[in-house]
Amino acid sequence: MDGDRMRIAILSPWAVSSTAVGGTERFVLDLAQAFKNLNNEVDVYMLSGENHITNGINFINLKIAETDDYIDEYTLAKLFGDFSDASTYEKIGDMLEKLIDVGKYDVIQLNSQLFLRAWKNKKRIFTIHTNPFEYELSFGKGSFDTMLKIMKEEANFNTTFVAPSSHYTKIYEDLTSLTIHTIPHAIDVRRLISNKDKIAILNDMNLSDNLINILLPSRLEPIQKQPMLFMKAFSKVDKEIINKYQVICTGLDKQYEQYAKDIEDFCYENNINLRITRFDSMADAYEIADLIVLPSQSESFGYSALEALSLGIPTILNSIPTYLEIAYRSKNSFTFNNDEKTLKSIIEKVFQTKLERIEQNEEWQRQYDLKLFGERYLNL
Repeated sequence: MDGDRMRIAILSPWAVSSTAVGGTERFVLDLAQAFKNLNNEVDVYMLSGENHITNGINFINLKIAETDDYIDEYTLAKLFGDFSDASTYEKIGDMLEKLIDVGKYDVIQLNSQLFLRAWKNKKRIFTIHTNPFEYELSFGKGSFDTMLKIMKEEANFNTTFVAPSSHYTKIYEDLTSLTIHTIPHAIDVRRLISNKDKIAILNDMNLSDNLINILLPSRLEPIQKQPMLFMKAFSKVDKEIINKYQVICTGLDKQYEQYAKDIEDFCYENNINLRITRFDSMADAYEIADLIVLPSQSESFGYSALEALSLGIPTILNSIPTYLEIAYRSKNSFTFNNDEKTLKSIIEKVFQTKLERIEQNEEWQRQYDLKLFGERYLNL
């Protein structure tokens, strides 16, 4: 380490680029930028994606498989085995240790509990992006129990665990009897500012510029993200009101194509103007949004909520603990109680207001300051 200057490696299981739409990918972008802004050298390693250098930060594809396809946790399960088997974590750890020479780094920050067996003698910071509900939903309770056991075994003076919300900090502390630090994710609002105007974006995407835009920026995953909960609540609003709006969903990943069709069929039957599409830039998606809706019943943090409220966009949130943490003392946030009835009521209430952006107060903004974010991690 050269004075206060550090060499930091960040490991992401997901491909990271300036156009990444996933919340955790955007977290990696912001954390890497925060470290770089604080005069550190930063390399980001990914399991797939394009090699690139952005703002002086190296983004490096590890090429763990003989494919150019997108790699995620489900691919890792196919390559290395079921996550209920402790040996799978060993295999992943061995693979990573062969691909990355961490000797030149002062610390490595890791973004998946699947990497728990890698570099146990290196200074490591694990950011917990997957809460118990999400882990069990994706991989099963047996996998979650195995991960917790390994997490407790891997706890040593070199290893630090961080959760982005105080709610899940306490839950993981109760489950593991370990110390978990709380560092909320930050936001680089400049990354969310589009260089196009609203009408140009709408025209480019063949979207109507005569309707009010409701944006659902989350993945179309049916159980955790619950996009259909909004569609059902919205369908019960007066038809003359419905016709004034178009609903735009951004989270079309290949594994959710069937759910996308279910949503399309429902909206067609209920005369809801719907468009499911991917944006090259989430900044463009936010630029056209008059209203954001986030019906998730579980989030480890809630990046989309932070982004929407940072831009001052009217935002409807499910009243889950992490969203309530973000919404606390914010402006333009509206919450409902995870059911169609209260969601419909909030939709109708919001529709009676003027849908305009409101600048957040400085106290709220300060909590998610990028410089403070980087300093909090470096102080660990």
